[in-house]
Amino acid sequence: MKLGILSSPGQGASRARDKAVASPGLRSILLQIGGQLAGIATVLALWPHVDQRGQLLAWWLGLSASQALLLGLERPLEPTAGRADDAPLRSYFSSAGAIISGSAWGSLALVGPYHASPQAQAILFVVLCSMALAGGGFIRHARSAYAAFVSACLLPLFILSVVNPPSAVPAAGPCLLAFAVFALSVYFLQFEGRQRTTHHGLDAVPPVRNHQAMLDNARAAILLSRGHRLEVCNPRFAELMRDTEHGLAGTRLARSFASRAEWRRHALAATETIRRGGTYHGSAQLRRRDGSLFWAELTGQAVDPEVSPPQVVWVAFDITDRMLASARDELMVAQLHALIGQSADWYWQTDPQHRLTCVTRHTSARDDTLERNLGRKWWQLHRPGRELRAEQAAAVRAAFEAGRGFRNLQVELPDGARPPLWLSLNGTPRLNEHGAFLGHHGIAVDITEQVRSTERIRHLAYHDALTGLPNRRLLTDRLDLAIARAQRHGDRVGLILVDLDDFRRINDLGGHAAGDQALLETADRLRQCVRASDTVARLGSDEFVVLLDTLDDPAEAQRVAAAILSTVNEPLTERRPPHPVGTSIGVATFPEDAGSADELIKVADMRMFRAKRRGGARIESRDGGTPATVPHFEVIY
Repeated sequence: MKLGILSSPGQGASRARDKAVASPGLRSILLQIGGQLAGIATVLALWPHVDQRGQLLAWWLGLSASQALLLGLERPLEPTAGRADDAPLRSYFSSAGAIISGSAWGSLALVGPYHASPQAQAILFVVLCSMALAGGGFIRHARSAYAAFVSACLLPLFILSVVNPPSAVPAAGPCLLAFAVFALSVYFLQFEGRQRTTHHGLDAVPPVRNHQAMLDNARAAILLSRGHRLEVCNPRFAELMRDTEHGLAGTRLARSFASRAEWRRHALAATETIRRGGTYHGSAQLRRRDGSLFWAELTGQAVDPEVSPPQVVWVAFDITDRMLASARDELMVAQLHALIGQSADWYWQTDPQHRLTCVTRHTSARDDTLERNLGRKWWQLHRPGRELRAEQAAAVRAAFEAGRGFRNLQVELPDGARPPLWLSLNGTPRLNEHGAFLGHHGIAVDITEQVRSTERIRHLAYHDALTGLPNRRLLTDRLDLAIARAQRHGDRVGLILVDLDDFRRINDLGGHAAGDQALLETADRLRQCVRASDTVARLGSDEFVVLLDTLDDPAEAQRVAAAILSTVNEPLTERRPPHPVGTSIGVATFPEDAGSADELIKVADMRMFRAKRRGGARIESRDGGTPATVPHFEVIY
């Protein structure tokens, strides 16, 4: 916004004249030249009246050095120096410069003129008092800096006047103190007058009617500040602050902020930005005159960054409703996340290429398996070597690439040497304001225990609970597959049915624990007698079945049955009173004995019962019976 909107052409001309008079650097040089001339004049005036002229020359050299130091301190304050600048830094430099300059002049009272002669004393009083008054002419920006200058300039002379008053003026000390108070009062009155003149001058200039009408009717709050004070504002800002335009004019900007900390934060950031020629943007909490607070969005830009202190045009908008809406949205998001945390273990997001980009854990568990898979696609997370892995991966991939929502999609995650992690995914697509696909997001629930429970149930449905061997259902499935494969390739399938003789007596004599132990040892011995591709199953109480997957000759089934009979007849491991037990075995082969699985089992079962009727401890097959060649084994209980 141009300054002309808030000021008249006369003000623009005044600023041009101020700029033409001297830049901050040129003004500092002129002040140093004036101070050097004043120091030389003081030395010349005191030279005839002092004896220790070397100390006087040393004072002049110290004054020159302090002036050079002051010139160096002025450089960081110049807006064209290219450095970040702020108001506190300028205030510190100004106060330091005032103290250094005042101390340099005040040290004149300590180098001998005060004790030299009455004429030297008079010159000393005149010079230091004159410099105290003259300081008000070049220290115009801060009352504290001028007070520091006067104190440093007159304090040594005041102490000497109190400790050793001049004979001609015994009350020189109190008089000097009264003069200092007078000088400060005059300066403070002039300072307030300059402030009022600035504001009155702004009010006295006839406004540009069109621009003023724009300001008065603008929906935005607009104000003009110089330094840290508000100069003028439009009615909208006065309405926001619940005050009048004249009541706000001349007030410090810090009064409009909710706290001093809030003011300092924005003042430092805005000063640095504006000094660099930029436009400041920020949101701040402001305080109205009745004490209520509201949020405002602030934009500030300097009218002329080279003028010090700079004039800044500020535009403010009341964004309280927007901030409250944003706070409500944040609260709703937090509540939504809390709700998700009650029903899900993770919240996740993917990018348009379906790669996992964000994972938020809602449970207290430390499992970071999902986080360690960031960057991968969901269908790439299956464990290699698992059954149905390709089918599962294809189903997951199809669900994501369809670009639609899905529910209860199961995914298996690898977890190193530990068991896999199973998740149930619910997802929905994310779209931007133009309807473009951004990826999916959704929740994931840990269903590992459910999957493991299902696997245990499935295992129990197809396996014997005691021995872990396949049961009749799984045996029938494998036998059907083996027969179908044998039909395609012209192979044979063997089936051996094994039954323990007098197994009921084992339970009667040793109890069910002894019977279970006998069954477990029998199952282990049967596994040792067959190949890894063959199947050992338990059909009932004491009945076992051995499925020989492929045979080249029916005689191979007879040899395996003989090995089983010999191995099972070995004594069991328990050592209690023995009881002899035998083993009856029936052997059937496909396609010689039967053409289907059910018929093959019936043939083997019939031959096993025939072996049991003939006394047990023998093998019955297509070729006839074969008794055991070793005595009955002894079961020990």
